Amino acid sequence: MNDKSFNSASKRLSIRHIRAFVAVAQHRSLTRAAETLFVTQSALSLTIQHLEDDLGVMLFDRSTRRLDLTQAGHEFLPSAERLLQDFDSSIRTMRALGKRERGKVGVAAVPSVMALLLPQAVAAYIDAYPNIDIYLREDNSETVQQRIISGDVDFGICSPWEHDPELVFEPLFEDSFGVVFAPHHALAASAGELSWQDVAGYRIIGFSPDLGMQHQLSRTPGLSVEVREPRYRVSNTSTIETLVARGVGVSIMSALAAQRAPLDTLKLRLLSQPVLTRTVGVLRRQGKSLSPAAATMLHYVRAAAPQLARFPGVRVEPSLADETLRV
Repeated sequence: MNDKSFNSASKRLSIRHIRAFVAVAQHRSLTRAAETLFVTQSALSLTIQHLEDDLGVMLFDRSTRRLDLTQAGHEFLPSAERLLQDFDSSIRTMRALGKRERGKVGVAAVPSVMALLLPQAVAAYIDAYPNIDIYLREDNSETVQQRIISGDVDFGICSPWEHDPELVFEPLFEDSFGVVFAPHHALAASAGELSWQDVAGYRIIGFSPDLGMQHQLSRTPGLSVEVREPRYRVSNTSTIETLVARGVGVSIMSALAAQRAPLDTLKLRLLSQPVLTRTVGVLRRQGKSLSPAAATMLHYVRAAAPQLARFPGVRVEPSLADETLRV
């Protein structure tokens, strides 16, 4: 048989032929094997004949009472059984993934989202799918973006850092910037919004430039030099809380960030004239499909997002209102 004829014949073989051969080899009877495979005896006999014709060897010695494996059949049986086991195992694995009975999902998020949005979403997800492995990573917006590109996580939740054509962004919510200060600070004497001019003259405790909020403030025209380029820059929120609580200065941050511990022990007044907001959403690779486990996690995140509207200065995307109805 030439190569062309061999390739053409081999295309007729399928896992059905392997399953038929193993069943007949185990039962040594076409009748009993056909019953286990839920096919007719004549159809099974024809399948075995096609397999033997394609392989070019006899796999069974036929007698009136039983079928016995030939030497070639004995040699082929272990390989056929392994192939069948691997195939069935792979199908079970894929079905388990599809049913969210197994799998893994990785999510990277900025600190405020990790503290105030993900716990509710992840807790509900774990209750529904306890066998899924979950990996959560807290990072700044720049690093979240890098982790998505590198494939370390399935998706991220952050503010866009830099435009990247490899990524697609889906807004979840936006929150306004405000000023955070100690309970005994002069700004605590009254309530309501403040203008940016009202904070002029106060010492600003800013964030390090690698954090998303300071990155946005530094690039916003019209703000004072003290806000855009603060003399005092801190990367750790615990340190900011300590300094602000002692009255060393005030800090400018987003409304949601001010609600996470330990910053929630401080006072917040929103800033206006102008109102400055940051947009936070889901960032993922363009054109890359999410696994069933990751896609379901994203659904739970969308469903949990509307509860953030309870915080002053936070506005959730209206399109997310219906997500809660389907969880």
